[in-house]
Amino acid sequence: MKRIVRLMLAGAGAMVVVIALQHSAQAASTLWTYKSPTDIKWHQLTDVSTLLVGTDDGITAFDPEKGTPVWQRNDLKKISQYQVEEIKGTPILLVSVNEGGFSNKTKMLGLDITSGQTLWETEKLKGATVGYLPIYQKGMVIVLTAKGAGLTKDKPDMMALDMFTGETKWESEFADKVDLQLADTSGKFFQKYDLSGYEDPVYEGDLAFFTYRGLHCYDLNTGKLVWGVPYDVTEKTYKKANAQAIIDGDVVYTSAKGVIRAHDKATGAIKWTSKDFGGGIAQMATRGNIIYGRMGGQFYEYKEKEWKLSKPLGIVALDKTAGNALWQYDKAKDGITNMALLPNQDVVLLADAKSMIGLNSSGNEAFRVPLEFKHHFGGGAKAAKAGMKFMRGGALAFAKHDTSDLDLPVVIDLRENGTAVVRGAQHALAFDPNSKQVVWSTQFPAPSVSGWKLAVMAGLAAMQYGMNYSQASHTQLGTSENTQANKAKANAVANYEKLFNKRYTATKSTGGYAYVLTEIEEDKDNKGGGLVGLNLNSGEVEHQVLLKMKEPDYDVDELEGRIFNIKDKKELTAYSVK
Repeated sequence: MKRIVRLMLAGAGAMVVVIALQHSAQAASTLWTYKSPTDIKWHQLTDVSTLLVGTDDGITAFDPEKGTPVWQRNDLKKISQYQVEEIKGTPILLVSVNEGGFSNKTKMLGLDITSGQTLWETEKLKGATVGYLPIYQKGMVIVLTAKGAGLTKDKPDMMALDMFTGETKWESEFADKVDLQLADTSGKFFQKYDLSGYEDPVYEGDLAFFTYRGLHCYDLNTGKLVWGVPYDVTEKTYKKANAQAIIDGDVVYTSAKGVIRAHDKATGAIKWTSKDFGGGIAQMATRGNIIYGRMGGQFYEYKEKEWKLSKPLGIVALDKTAGNALWQYDKAKDGITNMALLPNQDVVLLADAKSMIGLNSSGNEAFRVPLEFKHHFGGGAKAAKAGMKFMRGGALAFAKHDTSDLDLPVVIDLRENGTAVVRGAQHALAFDPNSKQVVWSTQFPAPSVSGWKLAVMAGLAAMQYGMNYSQASHTQLGTSENTQANKAKANAVANYEKLFNKRYTATKSTGGYAYVLTEIEEDKDNKGGGLVGLNLNSGEVEHQVLLKMKEPDYDVDELEGRIFNIKDKKELTAYSVK
C-alpha cells in the first residue's frame, strides 16, 4: 500500500514536501459498526476496555471486539458525561442523577462496571457533584458536592461512601470557600463547574491533605478538619497551574501562584515560604536535600477554552530545610515540558522549543541537544519509516514570529528501554540520556479538522500529569472487610479482576503506541484526517486509519490497539490497528 503525506514547511522559500511511503503502515481493519437510533451524546473508554455510550435513551456498554451490548441501562436517561465517573482500579461506576441548577438533592448509583447492575444507591448527597476522591486503602470514595452545578465558588460538602455498599461513613463540609472551574465535560448550553482545576489530595495513613484553598488536613476516619492554613491558590483561570502536594518526612510541600511553602505535617504551621518566582509552579519533585519546581508551561485557560503558554519558564531548586533558592534556571525558550529526574544520574531532564536539556545538581547545563527531526530508515531493506527530513531548529522552525501556534514539546516519558520520549501535538522523538543522541524522530502534518489541537493537548496534558505524579490506583480494592461482603460485591470484584488482568497481561508484549491525528492520503480519492499509530519504542509508524471527517469524534485504546469513531452522531465504528 502506498501512502502519501504532505507537509508545508514555513520559513523563507516555503515549500511542500511530498513523501511516498511504501508499506510503511498497516491499514486498520473494521471490527464492527453500530447504528444508534438516537444521537450519541458522549462516549468514554473504561479500564476494562469496554466503551460506554450515552444517549438520551440511556447508557450502553459495548463489547470492544464484537460491538454487542455488554449491558444497557435504559432507566438512566439524558445522563451527561460529567455525571458518570469510573473509580479507576475498581469495578465501580458512579452515576449521579437529578443534577443541575440549585437542586437540593442528588441521587447517586454505584454500578458494577462489568454488568451494569446496581450495587447500591443513595439520595443523601447535597447538590451537584464537583469531585470524586477514591480512598483505596479505606475502601471508600469521598464525593464532593456544591449547592449548584453553575456555581463558581462554594464550600463543598464532603460525603464518604463505602465503595461497594454506598453506606455513609461520614459527612463534612470543606472549611473554606474554593474557586470552581468549568468542567472538562461541561455541555455547550448548560455550564457545569467542578474541582478539575486542582490536583488530587495526597494521603498518608489516616490523613488527607487538600490544596483547594491553601492546605487543609482532614481525618479520613471521621471527616473532621485536623488543621487548615488558607491562602489564595488560584492562578488566573488556568487549570492545574499548581503542583500536587508532596509529603516528605514531617513536612508537606505545596506550590501556589509561584510560591513554594513547607508546612509542618502535624500542625500545618508554615516552616518557610520561598520567594515569588513569578508564575505557576505546576510540578515539584524532591531528591536528597533539594526540592525542585518547574515554572510555567502550557495550561488550559477554561474561560477562553485555549491552551496557553505561561511564562516564566524554567526550573528552581530550593534547600528543603531552609527554603532558600540554591539556583534558578531560566534559559528554557518558548516552551517547557515536565521535568524528569533521571534514574542513576544526578540530572534533571527537560525540553524547551529547541533543545533537550540536562541540568546537574548545581543548575548548570550538563548537556543541550538540538531537537532535530531527521529522515530515518529502519528494518533493513524494508520500507521507509514515516520519519521525514525537516528543517533544523526544532519546533521553532515552523513559524517565524508568533510562538502561540507552534507545536511545542509538552511531555517527557521515561521508557523502560532507557530512552526519554518527548511528545508534542504533532511530533515525537526518542532521546537516549546516556549517549546524548536522538534515537529516532518523526513529525506529522496538522490535520485539516476542527478542534483537533484542543483534544490532542488534553490527552498530552493528562499524560504529563501521570508522569509527574505516580499514584497506584488499582493496587487495593478495599479492606478485607470489603472483599468478604455480599455476593454481588464479590462477583463484581472477581469479574473486574478477570477483565483487568486480561487487558494488561495481553498488552505487555505489544509495546507502547501513540496515536496521532494527522493528514493521510492513500490515493486521490481517499484522503483527509486520520490516525497513525507510532511505536514509541522503535519510532516506526505501524498503523493507520483514515477517518475522512472534518470533525472526528473518537476514542483510542492505545493498549489494545482499537479506535472508536462516531460519525454524524449516529454511527459508531470500531477499528483494529493490531
